[in-house]
Amino acid sequence: MFFDDAYIATSWKQGNIDEFIEASKAGFEKGSRFMYILHRIIGSQVDMSPDLTRAVCKMKITITCRFTFDDIEMDNDADCRFFFFLEKRGQRWGVVFYTLLFDKDKFTPVNPERIYSIPEDEVKQYPSGYKYLAWAENKISQPPKMNLNAHGPERNILYGRMKTWLEGGQIRPDLTGEDDPHWKP
Repeated sequence: MFFDDAYIATSWKQGNIDEFIEASKAGFEKGSRFMYILHRIIGSQVDMSPDLTRAVCKMKITITCRFTFDDIEMDNDADCRFFFFLEKRGQRWGVVFYTLLFDKDKFTPVNPERIYSIPEDEVKQYPSGYKYLAWAENKISQPPKMNLNAHGPERNILYGRMKTWLEGGQIRPDLTGEDDPHWKP
């Protein structure tokens, strides 16, 4: 699905596909000290370039991450949109870039009798679309990417990059902010 030079930008990891895979493996090895992640696809749409060599697949997703704080299990549900920038190389389609935008999130206790209190003054420093997820990622020492908010300027930046991509132009990470001058495909 991903080309070898694919760039991935999630809330908890940014880098090439190999770095992302290694970080995912390391996270699973941490068990409950990391986060258990489940994705539910709600719908998708694909926009194609006129010459049929590039595409952007947009997916509505709910991501559920289970966190454990002070032996209290909590589920974070984040409604978001995934963006896959695809290209046809030879006879094969593959993902070149992937990122997402967060619309909203919430925490719910797994056991309604056990509540974990999240300090509002700590949460308010994070983007509104994923403030609880970002807070939790930071709490488990996985500092979040701070420009993935569907309600901020990054939305317009990303949609501009999608247009450039579909028109055959070159784009670079960071897809939702300033270009990374050190990025090499």
